[in-house]
Amino acid sequence: MPNRLSGVARRCLALLLTLAAGIAHADGTPRELQVTFTDCTEFAGLTAVSRTAMAPLVPAGFALADFGPDTAGAVVRIANCEGVSVDGSNPVPGTVSHIGANLVSPDGTGDINNYTLLYATDNPRLALRLRQFGLPVRLDPSIAYEVTPSGAQLELYAAVHPGAGEAYFLHGTETDPPAGSEIPFLANWWYASRKGRLRMSTDIPAIGFGTADIAFYTAREIDLGAVFNANRTTFPLLSVRGKFAVGNMSVTLAR
Repeated sequence: MPNRLSGVARRCLALLLTLAAGIAHADGTPRELQVTFTDCTEFAGLTAVSRTAMAPLVPAGFALADFGPDTAGAVVRIANCEGVSVDGSNPVPGTVSHIGANLVSPDGTGDINNYTLLYATDNPRLALRLRQFGLPVRLDPSIAYEVTPSGAQLELYAAVHPGAGEAYFLHGTETDPPAGSEIPFLANWWYASRKGRLRMSTDIPAIGFGTADIAFYTAREIDLGAVFNANRTTFPLLSVRGKFAVGNMSVTLAR
């Protein structure tokens, strides 16, 4: 009897072949990756941390932004979108979370530039593609992102379990952006690996920012514990709830 693939197996094989075709040029260099995020809300916070603790986590070629004597900036972001489309795939709901070091722009672009210390998502396709570009993405199918009305405000609870012995969560109150307050915004997140220098550049044509009073909670003994040096961290430098209809992320790798 001939060996026949089931319909499900054929579809899985076709998906793998499609992904493989987009991984690299003939010489093995990764192709550019395009990701579209639609109907999104986010929290983004910036806080001051020890420059001495942060500097060893950022490789040569990147300059930490200066926030004062022995002070660097740490960024925490989590975004939840109704649609995440990777290289033109059908959009599906998804969440991404970054923790990073605030940088002086390495290439003169971007409204904000950060070096990626941790990147987590519940989207398997996005995790796979970013790993092919050298980013050690943590796939966390159980990421929580809950926004609940609380009087005139919103209550945010978000939790990420990026790997064994690593976990953090965010909790507090937010407000939606004022109507008509949207502005264009370009965010660059960087990472360096043996594959080269990665830039994840997200162009948001119109984003509104509301207020946020959010705290970040984590264990001191995890890898990032030495940076925050606290179980509870607030964000006096920047603390906002963002809301946008579409964001286009272009991922490139320079060797």
